[in-house]
Amino acid sequence: MAKKKPTADISQVLVFPFEDQAWVKKMAIASLLIYISFIPVIPIVFLLGYLAEIIRRIAVEGEAPSLPEWDDLSVYFQDGFRLFGAGALYLIPSTLLLIVGYACMFIPIVIMETGRMSDGESMILMIAGYLAGFGLMGIGAVLAMITGVILPIAGSHTVVKNDFSAAFKFGEIWNIFKANWSGFLVAFLIIIGGSVVLYYGSYLLVATVILCCLYPFVLCFMSSYLTMVGFALVADAYRVGVDNLPAE
Repeated sequence: MAKKKPTADISQVLVFPFEDQAWVKKMAIASLLIYISFIPVIPIVFLLGYLAEIIRRIAVEGEAPSLPEWDDLSVYFQDGFRLFGAGALYLIPSTLLLIVGYACMFIPIVIMETGRMSDGESMILMIAGYLAGFGLMGIGAVLAMITGVILPIAGSHTVVKNDFSAAFKFGEIWNIFKANWSGFLVAFLIIIGGSVVLYYGSYLLVATVILCCLYPFVLCFMSSYLTMVGFALVADAYRVGVDNLPAE
C-alpha cells in the first residue's frame, strides 16, 4: 500500500494555533486551565477534552490542525475524563515503583531511630534499603519514560475509537507505531526540544525583577501552545500510521 503524506508539514503544525482569528481567546482559555490546574482533575479534564477534539479533526476527519471553539464543554468533559482515566492507569506502575523505592530508603532510617539494632545491623539495613530504593526508583523512572512514549499514541487511539478500552489494545497501538515510527519520532523530538527551550527560556524571565512577574502567565501560555502542537503532531503521525497499515 502506498504511503500517504501527513495532513500538514511541520512548519504548518508549528504555527497553526496562531492562524485562527480568535486564537487569543482560545489560547487564553487553555492557558487559564493550566494556570488553575492546582484545582484537582477538573481543569485538566476540560483541557484534555479540548485536545481530544484537535486529535479527532486530524486523525479521524483528516483536516489540517486547527483550534476548535470552546463551545461544547459537556463533550470536552466526557472525552477529557476518558483520557484522564487512561493516563492515570498508565502511570500507576511507575508511580508505585517510585513510592516503594522511596519507602525502601526511608523506612531503615525510622527503624534505626528506635535503637533496637546494633550499628552493624543498622549499616546493613541502610545499605540494603538504599540499594533497593535506588533500584526501584530507577526502574520506575525508565518505565515512566516508556509510558510517556506510549501514552500519547494510546490517547489518540482512544479518541479515534471513542472507546476507553482502546487505550490498552497494545497490539493495535504497536502496529500503528510501527507503520509510521519515523513520524512519531519526529513528533517526540519536537516535543522534547520545545520542552527544553521552554524550561531554559523560563529562566530568562526570572532573571529580572520586572519580567519575573510575567513568568506564570508566559509559562502557562507557552505550555498550552506546546501541548496543542504536540498533540497535533502525534495525531498526524497516528493518522499516517493508520493509513500505512496493510489492508486486511
